[in-house]
Amino acid sequence: MKLKQLQTGLSLIELLVGMAISCFLILGVTQIYIDNKKTYAFQQNLSENQEGTRFALLFLQNELGKTGYRRRPDEPVETAFPVATASGCTFAAGQTVKYVSANSICIRYQPKDENDRDCVGNKVATASDFTTPYTKATEIFTEKLSVNASHELVCTRGTNDAVLISGVMDLRFEFGVGSATSPQVISAYIKTAPSTSQPVLSVRYSTLLRSTGSKLRESVDADAALANWKELLGASDAEVTAVKTLDKGQIYQVSQNTVMLRNRMP
Repeated sequence: MKLKQLQTGLSLIELLVGMAISCFLILGVTQIYIDNKKTYAFQQNLSENQEGTRFALLFLQNELGKTGYRRRPDEPVETAFPVATASGCTFAAGQTVKYVSANSICIRYQPKDENDRDCVGNKVATASDFTTPYTKATEIFTEKLSVNASHELVCTRGTNDAVLISGVMDLRFEFGVGSATSPQVISAYIKTAPSTSQPVLSVRYSTLLRSTGSKLRESVDADAALANWKELLGASDAEVTAVKTLDKGQIYQVSQNTVMLRNRMP
């Protein structure tokens, strides 16, 4: 008696069903990987903007806070800071902060001791000036804070430049000024050069940072991404168009802070 031999293996239909299930599983895993990669890139670029913003705020607050500092508090400011031209800026006697443009200003101050450094990292030239407390310093730190054509925050002292942050699409300065009748009370914030009867008591600065990564905004267009910048900083239509021309789906972040020039207050 012959035994019937049983067929082993997979039928064509079973093979096709298995391949279809495998394809769905591979597609699902791939989609999860792509979504996780996009989320990671978004979070990384968001953190990049936040770190850049935090550094910009800390740096500007630190440098602007030194404006007008003099080692002898009893020395008249006009004597401590005479007429001078340095770092591309010309100062009048007693002037310690100067408007250059909407995104560029110059400041000057005296170093507090021999270990004090300017914004490019240089120490004072004559350390012997600081052996006795509350003596007049012969050296004055003059710095220019601006944004260059490469969208970098730059600090200049003399002929030396230091690039501090990249991805700065805009930086605006406003001056909180007093009046001839109330020189120690902020009466207005202006975006232009103050007059001689408007003492500068504070500086407000606003920044627009852009991430290095692209194609991170899937459902938000450039107009929506730049709306807060346009409203807060008063950017013109031409300026918005210029930023939109360079837009590749990056993340934008707007920040603002105000520093009281304590060395100019009573």
